[in-house]
Amino acid sequence: MSIIKKEAKAEYLAMIQKLRLIDDTFFNVCFDNNIEGMQLLLRIFLDRDDLTVRRVVTQQSADNLYGRGIRFDVLAEDSEGKLYDCEVQRSNEGAAARRARYNSSMMDSRELARGAEFAALPETWVIFITENDIYGAGFPLYHVERIVEELQRPFDDGAHILYVNGANRDDTPLGKLMQDFFCENPK
Repeated sequence: MSIIKKEAKAEYLAMIQKLRLIDDTFFNVCFDNNIEGMQLLLRIFLDRDDLTVRRVVTQQSADNLYGRGIRFDVLAEDSEGKLYDCEVQRSNEGAAARRARYNSSMMDSRELARGAEFAALPETWVIFITENDIYGAGFPLYHVERIVEELQRPFDDGAHILYVNGANRDDTPLGKLMQDFFCENPK
């Protein structure tokens, strides 16, 4: 093996060893078809021990004939038919509110067959795992739900958005998970 190839291989291995779960490429490789891993994440994020993941795919593209398409980091479906789009976002701009809205709409547009009733739309979750506390309020999670303002009641359209604060490293299962997301050394 030439010296150049050895140096390139060493650089490549050094880059791989620095990858963390918050890094898009590593996140996608780790969770591709990893039902058990995605189930653990969702159970911690949603504080539900009974959630059972049925299917997981990464880097699923959703084309849009009328405009911008999208590529989901990880799409999962649970045993109740609920859909989850999990996205890792290292920059605050990548976790913009309108991006979450767009991801949610693209999930919906793929799920309802022509002529089907709107009640057939599954419950959906767009989950942004962020490197920073993008709202700066110190909460480990930020739940985004629509409400009917005048009634102060949930709109109950089945669409949910959740921001996971990666800066939270408290002594809870979620805080420990976020610690793991940012570690380079698996030990």
